Amino acid sequence: MKRRTVAVLAFLSLCIPAAAQTQDVTKIGLCDFTKVLQTAYKDTKAFRDWDQARSDYQKELSRLNAELIDLQSQKLDADKAKDTTKSLNLQQTIDARKAYLDTYRTVKSASLTQQGNSLLTGPVMAEILDVVRAVADAGGYALILRSDTDAMKGMMLYAIPDIDVTNDVITEIQKRQAKSSG
Repeated sequence: MKRRTVAVLAFLSLCIPAAAQTQDVTKIGLCDFTKVLQTAYKDTKAFRDWDQARSDYQKELSRLNAELIDLQSQKLDADKAKDTTKSLNLQQTIDARKAYLDTYRTVKSASLTQQGNSLLTGPVMAEILDVVRAVADAGGYALILRSDTDAMKGMMLYAIPDIDVTNDVITEIQKRQAKSSG
């Protein structure tokens, strides 16, 4: 009986610190920088230029894809009519347009990425990081992760909406912008 009591007391003495440690929960938050830019900085010239370039890129991609589909349809018609000369000419044109489309995507995508990254440098990035720190301090967060990157999207399996501090960051930035302009 005495051995059993000692064993139970020893077990409990090991479990109590472990139970106490599980009560310390580290608060983690997420922030979508793209949403912050699109909301809090939408009126800046740099953002408007980037947004216009992005829109132009999408329009041109749509136009080029529609043109390619039209050429492919013409080639199918030529194949049905057994017009091999026209079919070969159309195939050469299709191949050339596909190559151009691939090059266009690569170059423009890199350019847009570079332009978008330049938005997140200098004073804008400094202000966002300052506000994120303030929101983290006020909310008791130990860690805030950027949730809009491809790497983070690939790693994140699940997140409850309550840990997203994006709207808090946007609100604080807008308060600061109102103070500085008013």
